[in-house]
Formats: sequence, C-alpha cells, structure tokens
Amino acid sequence: MSNAQIKLIRKLAQKKYRNELKLFVAEGLRLCEEVPPAQIAFGFYTQEFLSDGRSAALVERLSKFAPLEEISPSTLEKISDTQTPQGILLVVRQRLSTLAEVVAKKIIAVLDGVQDPGNVGTILRTAAAFDCGAILLEGSADVFNPKVVRSSMGAIFYLPIAVTSRADFLRLNGVEIVAAAVDASAEIYHCHNFTRSPVAIVFGSEAAGVSKEILDATRKIFIPMHGHAESLNVATSAAIILSEAVRQSTP
Repeated sequence: MSNAQIKLIRKLAQKKYRNELKLFVAEGLRLCEEVPPAQIAFGFYTQEFLSDGRSAALVERLSKFAPLEEISPSTLEKISDTQTPQGILLVVRQRLSTLAEVVAKKIIAVLDGVQDPGNVGTILRTAAAFDCGAILLEGSADVFNPKVVRSSMGAIFYLPIAVTSRADFLRLNGVEIVAAAVDASAEIYHCHNFTRSPVAIVFGSEAAGVSKEILDATRKIFIPMHGHAESLNVATSAAIILSEAVRQSTP
C-alpha cells in the first residue's frame, strides 16, 4: 500500500476532497456487496476477511473489476473511519442522478437542510425501500459522508439521488411539492391526495424545519400525535409519510 493511497483515503474523510476528487469510501461486507463493480477505483482487504466464504467470494468477484490489495489489520485500522473495521475498504467513484432522472419517480423525498448524517442515510434507505427518488437541498449532510453511506445500507448505489439548490428545486415543472410542517394551514398527511404524481415531499432540518422559502411556495402536511412526545425524528416522519404516499399510489 503506497503512502499516496493512504493520504488519499484520509483526505476522503473531508467533504472538500470528496467533492474535488469525486471519490468516497465504502467499508464492511454488506455495504461493499452493494457497490457496483464499475464504480470501484481500488480497495483493500485483510487476510482475516478471507476466512469467511461469503467474504472471500466478494473479494474474488470484485478483483475482476478493480485492483484489490491485501493489507494488515493494523494498517486498515489507520485508514478506516470505523472503530472496528470489518476487513474490507473500497474507494468508490461518485455517481449522482440528474433532476430529470429523479423526477421520473412517482414519489420523491426531498431533504431541506437535514444535517444529521444518520438521519440522511436512514431516509435514503427508506426512499429506496419504497422505490422513491431523493433530492438533497442546501445545508443537508453530504450524501457521500461516511456515516451517510453506512446508514444508507447501500441505498446510495441504486437510488436516484440529485443535489440542487432550493431555487432550482422550486422551478421544477409538473411536480407537486408538499412540505412536512407543523402549521395552522397544514392538513393531516393521510388526508392529502398523493396520487397526482410526481409528488415531492419536503422534510426539514431537525432544528429549524423546512425553510421559509419552500414553505411559502408549497402546501403543507403534518403527522398528528396523540401521546406526550413533542415531535418525531425526521427519519421517522419521512418513513410514515412516504409509506402513506406509496400506499395511495399503488394500484
């Protein structure tokens, strides 16, 4: 393993260099199984990783598409973003979709300033499970952040995802936009008609909610709560609303 490769992988912990180099890191057996081979630049694994048949089969398969090198567990620990590396690390080429590709989906989850990487990754995983698209607006966590990548459980590799500005998002034609918000003018989410596709459902930041710029331009929906909780986690809210939107849209 060269010093240049070590420096590169360490650089990819920062958004600045991920954007500049158009690369990111994927780690662990389950996640690396989801990586499209054509997107792999290079990777590393440990001898211990090969002791399991499933892991050995993965290395054999991916080695046909990209250079994979065996390294020691101690070396992997130095370059890994996790406390307990699982024995495989891949450097992957970034891939994002266009807005047109995302809008081809009937239902789109839009993240407006959602900053927590775990929430972003979980929402992307949920969107993939419901066959939706996803758009990330300003202030949201980087889709290629290591924590987003891990919590997405591979969704970023096959979910149509676009990154754009609020202004460009609001200029989309032929898309109904609704925002999840606690507002006097909001309707209960399951009373809204989600069958006028495509429909983009906006979820706001944990602290500030959906931006005023979007709230002023869209219809609003909310999830009624009958217990003592003050609010729901944004990833939980997204799962509830996306599930209802898909239910309505499924013949």
